[in-house]
Amino acid sequence: MNHENSVLTRVAITMAPRLNNALFAPLFQQCGGISSFFEETDRNIEALFRRNNLMNIQPERSRWLQMAEQELEIMEKHHIQACGIEDSNYPRLLKHCEDAPLVLFYKGTLEDSDTKNIAIVGTRKATEVGKKRVDTLLQELAQMGYRPNIISGLAYGIDIAAHTACVHYGLKAQAVLGHGLHMIYPASHKNMAEKILDQGGTLISEFPTCAQVLPTNFLQRNRIVAGMSEAILVAESPIKGGAMSTARQALSYSREVMAIPGRPEDTTFAGCNLLIKQNIATLVENVKDLLRILNWSPLPTGPYQMSLDLFPESDDETRLIETLTKAGEQNIDQLHQLTRIPVHDLSVLLLKLELEGHVMQLPGNCYTLI
Repeated sequence: MNHENSVLTRVAITMAPRLNNALFAPLFQQCGGISSFFEETDRNIEALFRRNNLMNIQPERSRWLQMAEQELEIMEKHHIQACGIEDSNYPRLLKHCEDAPLVLFYKGTLEDSDTKNIAIVGTRKATEVGKKRVDTLLQELAQMGYRPNIISGLAYGIDIAAHTACVHYGLKAQAVLGHGLHMIYPASHKNMAEKILDQGGTLISEFPTCAQVLPTNFLQRNRIVAGMSEAILVAESPIKGGAMSTARQALSYSREVMAIPGRPEDTTFAGCNLLIKQNIATLVENVKDLLRILNWSPLPTGPYQMSLDLFPESDDETRLIETLTKAGEQNIDQLHQLTRIPVHDLSVLLLKLELEGHVMQLPGNCYTLI
């Protein structure tokens, strides 16, 4: 069978979602592969399904092929490609998961390499603190010369924070979606998806464009996020949520699971704290923790550059920190009233503390200690 027909039959398998799973690889091996599966007689296929206890799946091969022909036209229009599990560019770590998709759809650059792969996942309702921690971690990794692939799901919250940081700091992002690649959900993240592709990243899905978008799709795609990664970092998560299921899926694949802790009263970090308490995840407070846990070799350092103290410490700084510690989140006018520091000097101090990682700016020109 020629290459065009091989692509057609691969896409046709995705029209029967349950069969697009490595658990059913023996089924296709019994008839010589996916292409041969579509060449077998109806009698042989029915017998094959009975032998493999698949009587609850109706083998509608002709219809699947017709749907695949229509799908290929849409794929060409939207620059979508298909990759089989036996292909050299199929994600190398995912390939060894027993329930990996037999066929993936992708846009952008998908290549097998020795590049390290980290998944960063978390709640869609992420706090500014959680998003800032992700940004800082990836910024420091990039500044140290590490260039891992960062895998996430392009969802609201922690996912989009990770992808945004990748774009800012020149890291390769791989987004795993729960729907066909002819669209982006949420639509507000379409611009970020384009930036990911422009920077050499990848959009990945196991779903053809004709697949119905269901809530279960997003839980199903979590196994791909976990399977593609050598380690997964839960950056912020309540006790219930997709990030927790991804973490447990990663554990079942013998992947390293890490979590950023939060304060006991922060419900959006309760899941992270639980994973750490249950010894499922290793605690990560900073980039040094991550490098130690993953046992990444230190990179050669460049020429030493003396750091200039542009913002010497002052009594005003001490007073500002004490005020934020006692009063919590405040806007700049409130801080001026509480500290009596001139607004101009206050702005300079807040910038200094923000650059040093002590203070975070929030919406509404508010500030809080990190």
